Amino acid sequence: MSSVPDNHDAHDYAERIRKRLPRRHQELRESLKLSMYALWMKCGVSRDTISRIEGGETIPGVHVLARLAWGLGVTLEKFFGGIED
Repeated sequence: MSSVPDNHDAHDYAERIRKRLPRRHQELRESLKLSMYALWMKCGVSRDTISRIEGGETIPGVHVLARLAWGLGVTLEKFFGGIED
């Protein structure tokens, strides 16, 4: 019988990131004293999308995350560095 990899740890890790991402994004934005509108104007991600991300209603894809990180003046590595344990 073939061995099925245990992806429980990977799922738990992804879930922790998903739960922490909204607050991390908001902290970075507020530390720069940027409104959602100002961030929208800077990176082109709509204010509605930013609001849904910070409200935990949606998880952005890589393309949107890259645009937001650029608008916040951080690399994706730094963005996620504040989320991980």
